[in-house]
Amino acid sequence: MITRRKTLMAPACVLPTVGAACSEQPLELPGPQRAAVAIERAAPKVTERLRALGASLGDPVFIRAYKQEKRLYLYVQPGRTGRFIEFASWPICAASGLLGPKEAEGDKQVPEGVYGVTPEAMNNASSYHLSMNVGYPNALDQSLGRTGSFIMIHGRCESIGCLAMTDPVIEDIWTLVSAAHQAGQAKVDVHIFPCVLSEKALAGFAESKHLLYWTDLMAIQNAFDRTGKPPIVAVNSSRYVVVG
Repeated sequence: MITRRKTLMAPACVLPTVGAACSEQPLELPGPQRAAVAIERAAPKVTERLRALGASLGDPVFIRAYKQEKRLYLYVQPGRTGRFIEFASWPICAASGLLGPKEAEGDKQVPEGVYGVTPEAMNNASSYHLSMNVGYPNALDQSLGRTGSFIMIHGRCESIGCLAMTDPVIEDIWTLVSAAHQAGQAKVDVHIFPCVLSEKALAGFAESKHLLYWTDLMAIQNAFDRTGKPPIVAVNSSRYVVVG
């Protein structure tokens, strides 16, 4: 969960999990101007990479994050048809908590499950450079009585319960997600997993209280791996069910 702060300079990153470090940052520009400058910086390299994949800025995108591996992946659907393909992956600069879903306000956990970023969830005036709210708690979380709010993917390389990236990386992600929104994608799906899930991985968690939950998440992970498209996921009796 993000807390607001009033500082003129952002300190070096807290809880660096992949050896990254954040340099001090000057006072931020106003939100709309900040986002415009970020897009201006990121667009040339993002567009070049998209072109190499046969895709264009504004094509649909999809995000997956793996907590144990500390990695975030962004996929794009070239031409808005067919399979989503990997655009890039980046280290998660900082994240707090342990494996397992977020259950309560203040538990410092990063959620696990099926979320999404809408245009309204984009915050260009964030205390953490740029941020996007993933939509926790979702319908399943609410059915289980889970609490908390303001779980973001954001910059500044520091976090309590969010997925923190470096500022250059969040600018790339922002550019891709905002362009997809502007081109008509109503929600960018964000799937967050405890780790890369497999039968072998689950066998190592045989005694975990989260085993059934992670088994359902593995079905979601595998559905995308198989089809190349984010699966349609429903909630039934407080469990995720892949329905399409």
